[in-house]
Amino acid sequence: MQIVVLNGTLTEAEQDSYIQKATKVYPMSIIEKLYLDVQNGHVDVRCDLHRFRNMRKMGGYCIGEPSDWNYAKQAEFRDTVPNPIE
Repeated sequence: MQIVVLNGTLTEAEQDSYIQKATKVYPMSIIEKLYLDVQNGHVDVRCDLHRFRNMRKMGGYCIGEPSDWNYAKQAEFRDTVPNPIE
């Protein structure tokens, strides 16, 4: 995780407390960057979360993320029927 402190300085202990608070807010996500913006006695916290790619398989091949496909492949994906799990 990368920590970016803007418009001021924070001690290591203060940064650690903000890291702990952010990980409690997003327990199932990976935080890539944590922005700590110091402004007149308070700190604005925002973060960039890691975006997991949605990989798909079609015809036995891993063909990437659906948003990257052409219109024909997206239509084929919408028309597929998944196999039931028994």
